[in-house]
Amino acid sequence: MQKTYDIELDVLPETAKKELLDFYEYLVVKYSKKRKDVTLASKKKAFFSSIKEHQFRLPAGYKFNRDEIHER
Repeated sequence: MQKTYDIELDVLPETAKKELLDFYEYLVVKYSKKRKDVTLASKKKAFFSSIKEHQFRLPAGYKFNRDEIHER
């Protein structure tokens, strides 16, 4: 018999909830080799969803200045 846990997510701030969900998804993917129900399609969907969530656009006319990056 599998043990279940009650987790009170309401006590966490939104950033912590997101971090917990991301970590859970990481563990599911990590151990999916042992699980047959996780398909390649679901892994691809999760990957591209993550990319879409973290993408951004640079402002129009943005110029990359390598010297500015290496200033101290």
